[in-house]
Amino acid sequence: MQLTVRRSGSLIDLSLDGQQGLPPEVSQLLIPHLVYEYRQQLRGADAYDPVTGRREGILVEPRALYELDGHGRLVTGYGMLPRLTWVLAQHGHTLTVCDLSPPRRRPNCYELDWAAVYEAIEFRPRQEECLRQIAAYDCGLVNAAPGFGKTFMFAAICLLYPRAKIHIVAKPKDIVMGIVQHLTRYIPMVGQIGGGRRCFGDRVTVIMADSLHHSDGDCDILIGEEAHQLMAPTYSEALGRLYRYCRAYAFTATPTGRFDGGDAKLEMFFGPEIFRLSYDEAVSLGLTAPIYVRWLPVRLPYNPAAGKTSSTSRKRWGIWRNNDRNYMIAQDARSAYPADHQVLMLVETIEHAIYLWQFLPEYHLCYGNLDEEDFEGYKRSRLLPESFVPVDAAIRENMRQAFSQGALKKVIATDVWATGVDFRPLQTLYRVDARDSSILATQAPGRVGRTFDGKSYGEVVDCADFWDAGFKRKARTKFRLYQAQGWLQHWPRGERQISG
Repeated sequence: MQLTVRRSGSLIDLSLDGQQGLPPEVSQLLIPHLVYEYRQQLRGADAYDPVTGRREGILVEPRALYELDGHGRLVTGYGMLPRLTWVLAQHGHTLTVCDLSPPRRRPNCYELDWAAVYEAIEFRPRQEECLRQIAAYDCGLVNAAPGFGKTFMFAAICLLYPRAKIHIVAKPKDIVMGIVQHLTRYIPMVGQIGGGRRCFGDRVTVIMADSLHHSDGDCDILIGEEAHQLMAPTYSEALGRLYRYCRAYAFTATPTGRFDGGDAKLEMFFGPEIFRLSYDEAVSLGLTAPIYVRWLPVRLPYNPAAGKTSSTSRKRWGIWRNNDRNYMIAQDARSAYPADHQVLMLVETIEHAIYLWQFLPEYHLCYGNLDEEDFEGYKRSRLLPESFVPVDAAIRENMRQAFSQGALKKVIATDVWATGVDFRPLQTLYRVDARDSSILATQAPGRVGRTFDGKSYGEVVDCADFWDAGFKRKARTKFRLYQAQGWLQHWPRGERQISG
């Protein structure tokens, strides 16, 4: 059957002839590819069934990546077109594509200038191939291991399209500032929206995801940095509303693994994968350092999380405020590494950072926003001294630069440094957060995967919490996630080795 696809910017509709609706038998072929399973963690009263009183915990429901309009035409994102074309071809259907998108404001915006690229930059392995794939497709996902050089690729794209307006969207403030700093080496007048600034660039603007409401949406190329983070409902709705008429490219090392299932929207917004670089290949090409995982056994004569029912209370008393566990982590770090050895400790919350800091006062604290009332509470409890200066954006940026240069040696940080930051000298990372997220299991260890002169490998120290069945399961899950990346691991002696 001959079918018609009409495109208008980032949206397409499929129908029989552009007017008549899609035949029901064809819709039934496509709809299973346009539905994903949405998951939401329920808290408080919402976590209990109003009829049975049973605690449910997680809401699971189907979410559609399409709509059927009043004429029966199937409407979805342009990024889904390659997948739908393939599905229809398997059943003997063909498509005629009609592009109804309005003319571009800048008609020559997609003209290429390879000479400017070659004059300004020197490619590392496979980076030129990636750029040529971007030039060949008007949307797509770049799935590349940490250390590939995503920020470098952003500069290359900006040079390749000298007449295009480009918006780069990222979630963490520190990443936004780092991208701006890097791009200014190659591009004049780079703008920044968010993180204390609201200034559009002449041609290139970097936008913090929480400040998308300040974007005018006027660009020819949209780039999503750590794009899986942008699939949270608030961000993805803003992207869909603002960026209707532009090319769109997603960069991430973790295109799957969001708890809420929202990574299914990546293809709808940005299209299918057009480039892939695995961790093993990145190591073989010298783009990434090998990673070794050392498991720190944590055994306690008691269970501080016993009797706690919510996930937050279990983590508060079992992880964040667990003084015995925090003391063991501190003792291990002090005994294993000298004062001039750079160490980054990643925690989930400011609360954990402050309680762990009681045993590691020589470390610096790095975190995002801390409520004034909470800050004063920590001082009243003498967990923070009266002289403690709160970490603001400027202090955090200075810490990032000092840590990147190797001048700052010891830091306890929340998720503000879990993804996207580039710490090339860093060799040892402690993951003490006890989370088994598949995304964090790739992204966080990637902080030690950067190559650097004299650095033969990156070391991750994780906690094997044998004192609680639930936290022990999380450790075993992380073991398998690390194993899937091909990283060497040392599991504590006396414990059953985990098989694949």
